[in-house]
Amino acid sequence: MRLPSDSWAIPGNSAIMLGESQPRPKTYLNYFCCVLPARACGAAFTWETSRKFWYSLLTVSILSAKTLHIYAHADSIKLRDLILWGPTFFVQDLLFLLFAFALAHNFQRKWFRYVTATATIAGALALSTMSAANISFFFTTGAEIHWRQAGGFNRDPASINTLMTGLTGLAIVDTLFFVGAALMTPWIYNGVDAMISIWGATIKAIVQPVAPYAKAGLRKVLNRWGKGRDVFERLKLYEAVPLSDYDEADDKTTTSGAPLLNHPSQAFDNLRHQGAHWASNVNWKLWLTRALIIVPTLYVFIVRICRPSISSYGFLSQTVIVTPFVSVAAESALAKAFPERELYGKTTALTAVPVFDWVPKGKYPGFRDWEDRSRYSHYNSTEDPLHISNLDLEILAPIKKALDSGDVKIKHIFVFKMESTRYDVFPLRNSSYLWNRLETSYKGNKFPHDVQDRLVNLTRTAERLTGQSSGFHRNETIKPYGGINMHNSYTGGTFTLKSIEATTCGVEPLVVDFNHEYEHHIYQPCMPHILDMLSTLTNNSHSKDFTHWPWRPAFMQSITDTYDHQDRLTPALGFKPENIVTVESIDQEHANDTSWTAEKFNFWGYPDSALASYFRTAIEKAERDHERLFLTHLTGITHHPWDTPGHKYEELIGPQKNVFGGGNDDLNRYLNTIGVNDRWFETFLDILEETGVANETLVVMTGDHGISLVEDGNVTPYDNPLETNFHVPLVFANPRLPVLQLNASVTSIQILPTILDLLKHSGSLDKKGSRAVSDLLPMYEGQSILRPIITHNDQTPWYQFTVMNTGGSLVAMRAANAPYRLVVPLVPEVEFRFTDLSRDPREVHPIKAFDFESLQKAVKATHGEETAQWLHDAARAAQWWVTDNWHRYEFNPLAPKKPHESWPSSHDGH
Repeated sequence: MRLPSDSWAIPGNSAIMLGESQPRPKTYLNYFCCVLPARACGAAFTWETSRKFWYSLLTVSILSAKTLHIYAHADSIKLRDLILWGPTFFVQDLLFLLFAFALAHNFQRKWFRYVTATATIAGALALSTMSAANISFFFTTGAEIHWRQAGGFNRDPASINTLMTGLTGLAIVDTLFFVGAALMTPWIYNGVDAMISIWGATIKAIVQPVAPYAKAGLRKVLNRWGKGRDVFERLKLYEAVPLSDYDEADDKTTTSGAPLLNHPSQAFDNLRHQGAHWASNVNWKLWLTRALIIVPTLYVFIVRICRPSISSYGFLSQTVIVTPFVSVAAESALAKAFPERELYGKTTALTAVPVFDWVPKGKYPGFRDWEDRSRYSHYNSTEDPLHISNLDLEILAPIKKALDSGDVKIKHIFVFKMESTRYDVFPLRNSSYLWNRLETSYKGNKFPHDVQDRLVNLTRTAERLTGQSSGFHRNETIKPYGGINMHNSYTGGTFTLKSIEATTCGVEPLVVDFNHEYEHHIYQPCMPHILDMLSTLTNNSHSKDFTHWPWRPAFMQSITDTYDHQDRLTPALGFKPENIVTVESIDQEHANDTSWTAEKFNFWGYPDSALASYFRTAIEKAERDHERLFLTHLTGITHHPWDTPGHKYEELIGPQKNVFGGGNDDLNRYLNTIGVNDRWFETFLDILEETGVANETLVVMTGDHGISLVEDGNVTPYDNPLETNFHVPLVFANPRLPVLQLNASVTSIQILPTILDLLKHSGSLDKKGSRAVSDLLPMYEGQSILRPIITHNDQTPWYQFTVMNTGGSLVAMRAANAPYRLVVPLVPEVEFRFTDLSRDPREVHPIKAFDFESLQKAVKATHGEETAQWLHDAARAAQWWVTDNWHRYEFNPLAPKKPHESWPSSHDGH
């Protein structure tokens, strides 16, 4: 066996095409200057010139994608299993590459050659792009792309701009593929050609001794059918010639370089000559070469036959070519673990709507269930086997004392949803994990004085609002604002729009990819719906008592609301279009206003501080018109890519590289935007003081999700199970409330019932409103944070669920009475994941498995029987909860998607 003679030369007639009369170049300089460009661009001239390059590109792309695929999930399989079965994960890829090798042949029929050439080039370009996108996405987010989600990405400008932020990485990886393929041309193609030849000759040598007997038997059978003569007349074309007829001079590659794929008679002649050559020239080099090809191939296919039928092995074996087209059964992972759906004797928490005589007849947004009381479609917390209420408990003593004094009055409510805000940056604290990591970026693990001064003052307003000491030594004391600060709060969804719904409506988000809540039945009235209903019961703007004033819900953000149909979700949550402010409405209002000087920080929109005048105007109008303001505000500047006004940044991270995953620049930019927002919060508090409403305004501040930049360098919580993506600030601030630091496990769905509880018991509602709130409060899943949190009862722990970005793949859960976290997969391409925060607070050593049985065995071996039982109960609860979540939203996961869901996503910005 020997490689074709064009190994270092331009294939075919490329020298002529380049206008060269000299001999083919042999030097490295000529190779890189002439040969590679010719091979890379050869498709424009001749298929013979470029086919080996396109095949190399296919091979490099597919094998790179599979290697990443296995690497991404390698910790879900035991090392011994990975070593034993790992080679079998490439079988699909190898079979596809053999098929592609056939397509890359230089067929003699022109029309067929055009078809196969087009298919090969198109396939190489498509697969290299897919592989590059997946690799780039993985190194940005720490997760692979779920191609089944491609239909959920939208064509809105914000989505396209978000997609564009990932194109640089894709282009770099794809360029590396092209360069690698060019460098490996023609060796990859010729190597496959040689392997096929060796296998063909080996099979020929094995079959040839028994061929006469098989032929005689076949002739006998065919003669009985009367067809033997006709068949064997055709077979004469392929009869073997004596081995002595072999001439070594005939041992040369064909024009195509693929002897097995030419005309059958020529292919068999080549094999016969190869076999004769090997038979007459047996030597150790020959046998070693054949062994290096045949033995590994046999091993892979034999081990593949013996491989256990485990879903994780099948998933890891999947080649990139079929991934976008494989249908995934909803809830398949949980359904396989627990075939039975019934839990605690309950099949659903839906019942008939409760009768409230204060609900007026007619249609009211958010109160659809009361329009037809005969329907059994309303969520009933008393029928929810996982619900635990704490409304029977007394309000916490410090809060109750303040409420009973009559000093706490809530006229207006501001809810801040802080984009990508981790718990440990609100405020930044001395000796925290983040602070210690920042120190390691400087030589000697010590901050320079000027940098420390910047960090100490980065989150002063957050320190004031939370009432939590940051542990820094200053010449001044920051006076706490007043209120309740929760240290162990998780978001209801790590996808921003789902997190907004959880906070605004007190419901768990819909378990489906992307924002589809607005298309379905949001199963409880949201806060704006409730306040509008209260306004219909009492609407007396002429009264001096603000408890009789009507409410005006408003939603403000200085960034776009076109991302993933947020402009449809916000009205569905109860905010009227005339009370919604976004970058689009700001641009429209100030189109001809020369006094408007705010500048956009990037494609998302304006800095959040651009809303200062809008906040002031809204408060002044509410006071003037005797209205009560409920204003929800989504911040935007802390969203990736973390641009600041004027693109000015302070140096907060030291020069020591590779401290935070992919580098320090992203974290430096992120912390700078945290500082920008902290100054905006200070401006907001000043506005409250200047308008005279500070003492009568409740300020709720919480994150939509965290971000794991410090732990793994990822810039988005997409499919990221690390606890820091869930752990967010939660503050209920008011100057008349006592400063209270609480460590109970809570979640953002508790914000709405806590606000209602506070309004009722602070005397901030009239009699009709107080009665309505008393009826509404028990309907909601979340416990009131004003009261002691009940962590469990005799039947169940209080499970807290988080729908993970983008919504349809993973659900994370924990129990309020245990330090455990469980991530539950809803599709086969992701794993179960268990962590114990008491042993592993940074989740460095999670236990992962594709099937629940393997996970439970591993947990039992390392944590004991009791923990394994918790795991079992939690997974069963998750199965019931996911199914009932779909029932509550009247959502069918098997229904076909709508036509507008049609564009692929390589990066999720929210």
